[in-house]
Amino acid sequence: MALTEAISEADGFESAIRMESGRLFAVAYSILRDVQEAEDAVQETMELAWRSWSTLRDPLKRAAWLRQICVRRALRLRRRVLPRLWLADRHDADRAEPQQSDPDLDRSYRSLTRQQRAVIALHYEYGYTIDECAHLIGCAPGTARSHLARALTTMRKDLHDE
Repeated sequence: MALTEAISEADGFESAIRMESGRLFAVAYSILRDVQEAEDAVQETMELAWRSWSTLRDPLKRAAWLRQICVRRALRLRRRVLPRLWLADRHDADRAEPQQSDPDLDRSYRSLTRQQRAVIALHYEYGYTIDECAHLIGCAPGTARSHLARALTTMRKDLHDE
């Protein structure tokens, strides 16, 4: 690879990351509900993307490809013993800040599995279809529908019992 091609690829990668990093963080945070784990997922996404950047054939699909990597990284992160925080003290303007919400809803949402939270977040917060959610998560569309149905059933039961 020529030096000019390497510089061009690095510039393209840097530009794409600059444009997508806020969205990647928002997606990771909505799945993980932990600021530091979301940052880790975004960092791992960037590392994995950089390694394969030159192999992606369609530059128009890079943003979707980055989101897919990020969703899968967020789902694969190990659970940590530290307690999850629904609300984070973030002052970074380009990152999505969680809104103050109902503590019962927060508790119910945190009780869901990561796959269930991912489908809820991707479908309701970001407007992806169930088939798109399944693709991003890396499962069959029927599995994504099951995750969504179970999540909604759990949340309805939790909120009705309160």
